[in-house]
Amino acid sequence: MLDRIDVHCIWVSQAVLDLLPKPLPPSPEGGQIVTDPGTGVFCDNAQELVLSHWPKPTKEKKKEWVTLAMKSLNRLGLVGMHDAGVVPENIRLYEELAGTSEWSMRIYAMRECDKRNTFCPEATTKIERPDGSLSVKSVKLFAGKMPPFHDNNSELTRNRWCLRKLGQRYAGAV
Repeated sequence: MLDRIDVHCIWVSQAVLDLLPKPLPPSPEGGQIVTDPGTGVFCDNAQELVLSHWPKPTKEKKKEWVTLAMKSLNRLGLVGMHDAGVVPENIRLYEELAGTSEWSMRIYAMRECDKRNTFCPEATTKIERPDGSLSVKSVKLFAGKMPPFHDNNSELTRNRWCLRKLGQRYAGAV
C-alpha cells in the first residue's frame, strides 16, 4: 500500500485487493474507488475499506516511529515542522512525548477527527506548550460536501462558505 503525499488516496496491490469483499462495494459518499487489473486506488472516505484490514500499530510502535523520524529530520538540520491532520489519539501521544528527551523538534499540528471527513469540535482543544515544542491551534477540514457554486469566482466563494460555516460552529468559542 502506498499513500499519496497529501494522504487523500492510497494505492494498493492485488494482494491487498484479495483481502477485500468481492465484488467491491460502490464508492462511498465522500470517497472514490478506482480499480484496474492488479491495483486499486481508494480516495478519501473509501480508504476505510482498506484501512480496516491494516493492523493498527501499538502506542509503543508509534512512539518509536515518531522519535526515529525526529532524529532523521534533525540529522538533516530540521528542528521544526507542521503536521497537517493529526487524530486525537496521536495528539495525546505528542503531548506525552513533548518536553521529554525523546522529543527533539517544534511541531505545529493541525487536529483531524478520528473519522475522516467529519467535523468534531468536541475533540478540539488548543495546546500551546510554553517551551514551544508542541502547538495545536488549528484543525484540518475536508470540504467535500459543499454546495455547487456557479459564479465566476467559485474558489473564493467556496472559501468564504467554509469560513462562514466554521465561524458559525465556533461563534463565541476561544
